[in-house]
Amino acid sequence: MSHTQPILSETPASLVAQTNDLPPAPTVLLTIRKLLADPNSTVESIAKVISLDSAISGQVIRMANSTHFGGSTRVSSIGEAAQRTGLKGILEIVTYAAASQLVGRSLTAYKMDSHSQWQRSIACAIAAASLADLTEVDRDDAYTAGLMHGIGLVVLNLHASNPQRGWTFASAGYPLDSTPAEKERLGFAYPEVGSALLDLWGFPTSISEAVAHQMDPLSAPEHRKLSTVLAISRWARSLFCAAEEILPLPPENEWLEQLGIERSDLGAWLRVTRLRYSIAASELKLGGKK
Repeated sequence: MSHTQPILSETPASLVAQTNDLPPAPTVLLTIRKLLADPNSTVESIAKVISLDSAISGQVIRMANSTHFGGSTRVSSIGEAAQRTGLKGILEIVTYAAASQLVGRSLTAYKMDSHSQWQRSIACAIAAASLADLTEVDRDDAYTAGLMHGIGLVVLNLHASNPQRGWTFASAGYPLDSTPAEKERLGFAYPEVGSALLDLWGFPTSISEAVAHQMDPLSAPEHRKLSTVLAISRWARSLFCAAEEILPLPPENEWLEQLGIERSDLGAWLRVTRLRYSIAASELKLGGKK
């Protein structure tokens, strides 16, 4: 790869601000998160918000009818779906549906098709949610951070694909992904860009900080545990979705200490994650490992 001088005057936030055709802000997801934080919210008020987006509504009903939520009879409305899955389940589904519109895109600058990108996002989200169950980290935040961990790739792909640039970013494999190539061009990489976009959209600071520090979680100023959950979950993501990559040893001891878990805990966590991912791959047609 030829060496180029990074564009030092650029920042992740300024790049996000000037990029054309950014994905739209996931307003339904952000509104649902706010409603769920309000103890006065009702199933009816949440269903009304979801119903405003026909694409997400369809996803919610389809997933509520999946074996993941164990229904013996089919639901046909958002209200029925919410009753079956519970409010936490509704948030998981809406997060999934919103992320599929944002992250599930072909990335020509990375030579990654939409299937592969979405597959990696789902694997990371399931791994993060499963790992959060072993810690004091909020499961919903972990799941969302996992789904959104690669959103910066979408922005950089739009920027790199400009006909005046035509850049490509090669992956160095786990744990660095494409960040060396991105930093050579720009001086920063997709985690910082993704964090800037999530900040612009109004996501919780905990999630945007975890995305920013997914490569070096112990450098996170406030939300180190969530950042560490995401960092370790990226390892599982690569283990399940990038068999061609040569994977290093499992996560660092300092990361495990940060979460208060033992290395021996990783085997059971991976088994649970693999099972959940296999079910998702089958039901959502991700083409994952069975």
